[in-house]
Amino acid sequence: MLRKSFQAALESIWMTPRRTLLSGLGMAVGVAAIVVLVSLGKGVQRDVAAQVEALGVNLVIVLPGRLSPENPFNPMSFIGISTLREGDIAAVARAPGVRRVAPIMFVAGGAQRAHRWADAALILGTTPEWFQMRSHTLKYGRLFTHQEMEQFVCVLGPKPAAQLFGDANPVGEQVLLNGKPFTVIGVTAEETSRSLLGSGGFEFAIYAPIRALQQAMGSQQIHRVIAQTAPDVEPALLQARIKAAVLRSHDGSEDFSVLTQQELLSRLFTLLQIVSVALTGITSIALIVGGIGVMNVMLMSVTERVREIGIRKTVGARQRDIFWQFLMEACLIALVGGLIGALIGWGACVAIDQLTVLTPAVTLDTILLALTVCGVVGLVFGVLPAARAARKDPVEALRYE
Repeated sequence: MLRKSFQAALESIWMTPRRTLLSGLGMAVGVAAIVVLVSLGKGVQRDVAAQVEALGVNLVIVLPGRLSPENPFNPMSFIGISTLREGDIAAVARAPGVRRVAPIMFVAGGAQRAHRWADAALILGTTPEWFQMRSHTLKYGRLFTHQEMEQFVCVLGPKPAAQLFGDANPVGEQVLLNGKPFTVIGVTAEETSRSLLGSGGFEFAIYAPIRALQQAMGSQQIHRVIAQTAPDVEPALLQARIKAAVLRSHDGSEDFSVLTQQELLSRLFTLLQIVSVALTGITSIALIVGGIGVMNVMLMSVTERVREIGIRKTVGARQRDIFWQFLMEACLIALVGGLIGALIGWGACVAIDQLTVLTPAVTLDTILLALTVCGVVGLVFGVLPAARAARKDPVEALRYE
């Protein structure tokens, strides 16, 4: 019975291709939007994961301010106020299982040389341990050492070096960091990836010894403490040890947070998933509109095909045969629109990948999810036309003009 109803539905769709395409247009728009948005979200998640992993392996990060499930994005983690202290560095270094510790100080403002500016420069004060945690390839010069921690020297990323010096070798030249003169001793050669996040911002970085930078800026702020763990120590176990050590350093005041890379990713992904779900919910309205369009077309089809229904019932078709034929027809129209939308969405993702820094990740499960939703919508909105067709009286249907 179902096979014959399916064949009858296919024949009807094959005989009216224009009506099928027009009625499935709304479904195509909805599916295309869902494929593009979900793929963009997955692509951004992939980029974020790659950038966090590029920081290095086995890292634990100490942040100012307390993060909680109710407040996963504490403003103190982003603004200039920090609760971290100089003693926290030594406290973290003493925790069993910690191999290296590097403090990070962020400095607002750009880098300047004469009339040229590197406006997007990310000025970081740190120690040589940072370069051991995250390997850096040098294009010119060298990195600073522990003996230079109070000297006004800096290492430029490739972007600030190009903005300030062009193609010239800047080693030995001076730049102004937030108005203070620093001597360039090296230039890194970060690879700029085609990603929303570039190389995680490190191609824009300018590194300086943290003590010299604190002295130049007149501030003792420490905004992050990065700890690299031994590979044979479970990061979660070391996280508890570091938290206990910093807690003792703060006299029991838990005004900080300790995150592993996995937790940092999970918090970022939580925000991305919220945005993705919201956008997908908005675009799903197009599927509902498309489903209403399919229902209207099927209702008109029932009216146009009353005599056909009467003839089928006269030669032995039962109510459920007519019901399943029209219901399958509605589902097939929705799926045809969904397939067209999936192709449009895939093509849009290819265009976005070629023309922008975004890299959508189109996966089979995204396509299957969109088509499944499409089929369900066609099923729901096809029930009313199918039921109306099935209830037609054969005698009245044959007399219908």
